[in-house]
Amino acid sequence: MATRLLLLLLFFTGHVFAKEPPDVDCLVVHLKYVQCSWNESGTPEVNYTFYGWFHDRTAKECTSYMSENGINTGCNQHYDSTDRFKTFHIKLVHGNNSFNMKHDLKNKVKFNPPANLTVQNDSNSNLWFYWNQTLKNCVDSEVRYRTNNKKWDTSRVSTGKQDFCINLISSNSRYELQVRSKMGNLCGESIFWSDWSEPVVWGSNNGTESSQINNSISALTLILWVGP
Repeated sequence: MATRLLLLLLFFTGHVFAKEPPDVDCLVVHLKYVQCSWNESGTPEVNYTFYGWFHDRTAKECTSYMSENGINTGCNQHYDSTDRFKTFHIKLVHGNNSFNMKHDLKNKVKFNPPANLTVQNDSNSNLWFYWNQTLKNCVDSEVRYRTNNKKWDTSRVSTGKQDFCINLISSNSRYELQVRSKMGNLCGESIFWSDWSEPVVWGSNNGTESSQINNSISALTLILWVGP
């Protein structure tokens, strides 16, 4: 009798656990595609088939899965720029079990780091920092810089601006700068910042080396190209 009860308990609890869906997180990546993942709590024990669609659209099975050790853990889904303000529907299917969920992606946009970073020293000893990001008029940016590897200083940049100036720099110092960005309030503000860009470095804290550079040219521009 006890054995039978134990088997029944294991059957029903196992049945309940099998119906428990994984948490699914979705965001819009660089306004190019929707990325959904369901491995935050670890790699799933089963392979789910993923379907995703925006409101008033037809459900589409994933054609670009992310996986770990042969198990599907996420999907990159096609995205149109007009879809972001619509509800995104998803369905995970395994065997006879299916799980339906809804996501609001309006404030879940994550840009790639800004690209094509440049630094230029002008004739007034100002250091100008430039970058490129998609949808210029919709983007908020944040710059951080440090001198001679000291503590970072951080500054917000007005929406739409893609440049930043450090005034009255020292020719004997080394300046390192990075920038990150996110969708601004004018176009539906996102909660996600991009990752920081690769650093751009100007100058040197070696006085002799800096003097040699400054004697050879009056304005120095260093350009770091970063993929889009």
